[in-house]
Amino acid sequence: MSEMAPQDQQPFSRKAIVLLLVLGLFGTIGLAITSMFTDDGRYQNSPGSNSFSKSAVGHAALVELLSQNGKKILVSQYNTMAKLGRDSALFIIEPPARSASENRIEYLLDEAPILLVLPKRRAVSGGARPGWIGRNIILRPKTPTTVVQYVVADAEVVRPDHADHNWQHDFDLGADPEIDDLQLIKSPLVEPIISTQDGVLFGRLNNRFEGGQQVWILADPDLFATHGLARGWNSEFALAVADLVASGRSTLVVDEIVHGFTKEPSLAWAMFEKPFVYPTFAALLALLIFLLAMTRRFGAASRRQNKTQDSKAIFIENTARILHLAGKEQDALLRLMDDQALTIAEQLNAPRNLARKDLVGWLDEASRLRGIVPDFGTIRLRVDRIVDDPDSKTVRLMHQAVNFYQWKQEILDDTKRH
Repeated sequence: MSEMAPQDQQPFSRKAIVLLLVLGLFGTIGLAITSMFTDDGRYQNSPGSNSFSKSAVGHAALVELLSQNGKKILVSQYNTMAKLGRDSALFIIEPPARSASENRIEYLLDEAPILLVLPKRRAVSGGARPGWIGRNIILRPKTPTTVVQYVVADAEVVRPDHADHNWQHDFDLGADPEIDDLQLIKSPLVEPIISTQDGVLFGRLNNRFEGGQQVWILADPDLFATHGLARGWNSEFALAVADLVASGRSTLVVDEIVHGFTKEPSLAWAMFEKPFVYPTFAALLALLIFLLAMTRRFGAASRRQNKTQDSKAIFIENTARILHLAGKEQDALLRLMDDQALTIAEQLNAPRNLARKDLVGWLDEASRLRGIVPDFGTIRLRVDRIVDDPDSKTVRLMHQAVNFYQWKQEILDDTKRH
């Protein structure tokens, strides 16, 4: 790097440089103060029934309410499955009645406890401001019936024509929900949590297969919508429903891909969006001053050093190659898991006379003693139940391969052995 040019060859005097730096500093402070009084850019100008919408039928207020009551909320617009884990539950709120929604729900089912909120209203834009609604239209019962049948084939949606409801629930709130044009579901497979004599407002799906996650259904979204939260004790009921679905989990993932809100992470775009645009502007201003004030030659960029992949990345890559070469990815993964299970059982000193048919039960008991969830049997069952779907099968197989790898690492961890 060459030496700094003589003073008489520099474009600015020292006094001018100091003045530019002071102006840049004040400009940055001004931008920061301005950003405190402007919209933070989190919400879309959408009047619809989604978590970006601040309209009467939107759910932005619900997200704020849950956040203020200690829940970590992740509004997902990209790769929702990667955000689901042992400490998270999934909310799918008012998905549209179309095949893409059915595929989306089936794709995410059993990855975490899930709350499905049925649709009820369609907002028509036309308010005084962007994102406001001119009016809302109550959908025909056929639409929410189609959505609920994505998870309960025999369920039906009913709307009682009377306003005298005999509410039944075990929530100690001292009041009942207040909902106009009440929407309920009927199904022998749904255990009622909040119900009336006409049907179920909030319930849990029974007869789930062993290892499957809980599925909850909220029939009427007005309990969660902005206009409904402000009525009576509805906000307390909304919090109680969310707590029951979460069952101790601290993170709630709201899937907005089902509404068409998709956005892949991009550092380049984020630099020019609120609130990151302000430090980006300040950095560009500082860079401009630096380039004008200094005459330096910059050397070649440093070479990027390759980093050794960790064992997890190697395992995933090798698994992907095996699945690709085998042709029958599902069978290949099951055989790989069974072979690994035998090796793991030997390392854990399993009984020598243990029959192969009893291996899964023995490993699951070992997982239970170590507090490892999910166990081997559950992961194997999930792999076996994956249906043929060219759009999602490979992704789901890889996801379960990662779960199996994590289970293997934990059960062979000496610190967890008793």
